[in-house]
Amino acid sequence: MKCVVCKGELKKATTSEFKDFQNRIIFVRDIPCHKCSECGEFVFSLKVGVRVEEIIDTLKESLTAEIAVVQYSLTEIKAVQYSETVAA
Repeated sequence: MKCVVCKGELKKATTSEFKDFQNRIIFVRDIPCHKCSECGEFVFSLKVGVRVEEIIDTLKESLTAEIAVVQYSLTEIKAVQYSETVAA
């Protein structure tokens, strides 16, 4: 596949994404994607993008800490939640 930004080659990779809402952060790690070897642009498949949104929506309802870190998974959602006060 070719990058839509620079026409470089897209290669399989993983990335992370975070969402900030109501002063809380959800960080999703190891999301499968394709990353451009030239400009670094990355793209998700539609299936992966939908799953990331499902993970985030599920955690929004149950999040009690300021920060949650979750590993991307097609089948389960396991989050590590950090305390209300995060050391700087």
